[in-house]
Amino acid sequence: MSTIICVLISFSSGVLVAAGTFAFIAAIGIVPRMAQRTHTIPYIRLYEDVILLGGLFGCATMFLDVRIPLGDILTMCYGLFCGIFVGVLAVALAEVLNVMPILMRRMKLKQGITWFLLSFALGKILGALLYFLKEGFYIL
Repeated sequence: MSTIICVLISFSSGVLVAAGTFAFIAAIGIVPRMAQRTHTIPYIRLYEDVILLGGLFGCATMFLDVRIPLGDILTMCYGLFCGIFVGVLAVALAEVLNVMPILMRRMKLKQGITWFLLSFALGKILGALLYFLKEGFYIL
């Protein structure tokens, strides 16, 4: 009986976390904004379905401990797409919270905004590379 209760609690917790994640993605408006920017508004339903299927696939692969031998090239493509998704999510959240306009106004930055944002992205890339390739890097 305790195993069944643990399974139900675990499943319910997973459903709540997934619902929160998808509600967060919907609340900051990533899908309509990306469709508008890429001029693919007729495919919004497809975007939503793909995000949902990606979440389900990711959950299933972690739960079932599935190993998919993709090879180096496809693994790099997968990592690139995951990074793009996380970057888009971060920028959309920053846009919703008006982080960039407030930061630019407080820093009195009128020119070089492109370079400023590019430095954020490059810093994120460097941090991720140092984290994932930390075998040879001991900074601290």
